[in-house]
Amino acid sequence: MTYPIGEKPPPNLRQPLRVELFFLTHSETGERLASPAAVGVALAGAVLIDELLRPVERVRVVERRVLVTEAGVSGDPVADWAVSLLAGPVSRSAFAPPRQSVPVRDAVRALAVDAYERTAAGMYAGNLIVQTSHRRLGRGRRRYPPTDPNVLPRVRGRLISTLTGSIRPDAQTDALGGLILALDLISELYLDGFGHDVRALLGQMLERIGSDRPTARQVVAETDSLIGEAAVSVYG
Repeated sequence: MTYPIGEKPPPNLRQPLRVELFFLTHSETGERLASPAAVGVALAGAVLIDELLRPVERVRVVERRVLVTEAGVSGDPVADWAVSLLAGPVSRSAFAPPRQSVPVRDAVRALAVDAYERTAAGMYAGNLIVQTSHRRLGRGRRRYPPTDPNVLPRVRGRLISTLTGSIRPDAQTDALGGLILALDLISELYLDGFGHDVRALLGQMLERIGSDRPTARQVVAETDSLIGEAAVSVYG
């Protein structure tokens, strides 16, 4: 179960997937660990998966297309922005056709434009991160260190414990593992030298979510592909 952004959760509740992914894609000092484009795409995938994992449906995926079924306000500004964007403009005509669906890939691509800034702003407003500026080569570079120094070990620890079979798996953590694999941030789990085939274990998490939540697995697959495209555009 997740807790809406804007307030700190009780110890037994979790933040949304996008928040956990944001923490794991940044160092303890708040510096991004992958390219801006790649992290933006991954966060877009996480935002969409958050909607698919909600207990009350607002978004569904049918035949690899995203359809908004309920565009009402939830109280989570980032989630509401995403649903509104995917729903498209609201028509005032009673004879207007129903909202059109959009391919999963296009949905992730559209969300990726602002997913990073929206997620960071929501976390800043919720006092989960602070914003600092670091001067580098004459240019300012923003960093977002967490306000709670224990949050990174906590999120990372849950992922590692699920990956190694120490705790019962859940769809959100499996999706988190899939997105970390897509970003190739395996080294950030600090499991080198422990004898684990981390890539294979993350692959098993993907297989599990593909069985339990196939639509979420589709989102991870398209996100992975778009991250690859982002890397090609950056590095040629």
